[in-house]
Amino acid sequence: PRPHPAYGDQFNEEGIPGVPGEGRVLLRWQTVRVHGARLRRPVLRFEDLAYGPLGPVLTSPRVGQQVVGMGLIDAVPAATLEALAEAPKPDTVRGRVNRVWNPETGATEVGRFGHKANMPSLRAQIAGAFLGDLGITSPLHPAENCTPVQTACRRAPSGGAPELSAQQLDEVTYYLAQLAVPPRRGADDPAVRRGEARFAALGCTACHRPMLRTGDSASPALAHQDIAPYTDLLLHDMGPGLADWRPDFAAGGREWRTPPLWGLGLTAAVSERARYLHDGRARSLHEAILWHGGEATVARQRYAALGAAGRAELMAFLGSL
Repeated sequence: PRPHPAYGDQFNEEGIPGVPGEGRVLLRWQTVRVHGARLRRPVLRFEDLAYGPLGPVLTSPRVGQQVVGMGLIDAVPAATLEALAEAPKPDTVRGRVNRVWNPETGATEVGRFGHKANMPSLRAQIAGAFLGDLGITSPLHPAENCTPVQTACRRAPSGGAPELSAQQLDEVTYYLAQLAVPPRRGADDPAVRRGEARFAALGCTACHRPMLRTGDSASPALAHQDIAPYTDLLLHDMGPGLADWRPDFAAGGREWRTPPLWGLGLTAAVSERARYLHDGRARSLHEAILWHGGEATVARQRYAALGAAGRAELMAFLGSL
């Protein structure tokens, strides 16, 4: 997406001392009926805009993603993802890679990080977050994150050119690459094992693939490992219900990257509240599954047909991840 000429590509409500925020975003939840259930979706309103009207823009709210196992995901070869995209799949599931710009190599590469797989590497993801979330420049993004009309931002003291050195970026990247995936809990419990079998029988593994293998990596601990992220890292059309209608490189407005599920069962333990999907609309895994559409329609229909016991076993499995 092209950045807004006044507000850039990420709306920031706050600024450092002396730099006003860009405005306020008011979030309300609209109740909708989806597949017989009362669910909710977000509605945004922008107020107190500091640099004039937004005009016609595409917006898409986000919640932060987990940061475990990122070094392992970074080490999965691009050729593996391209092969997964080409492989035949059941239930009209397709899947494709996003093609994104890598500011470090100056080339178009396979995307793997972000809700729409719009980042090609962990280093690029971190440098982009430093700039977009914190306004900190780096060798990958040396220009200050201030639009021409944001005069206070442009006059603010600089922390250097760039503010984050290549060594510091390398050190942060190494740290995040080494954050381990939490071990599973109760994996041998009979209910969990039955739930795992149901997960496969429903067709969930067509996208949430249980096993990938890493390739070469600068860190020997990450190289050539069999991992269980429960993702194919591909884009899938999830239907109009989840669509934000905002393209991102090759990703369309209805497409989302399959999120990794490892660590899923600890969401409530590490978060202020358990919220799921890209914008936090789902208050439970049950709601998150009901929002699945598009390529996931058949799997969702099978889930809807499960009885209470079958759903409990499935949730036991997901909680063990």
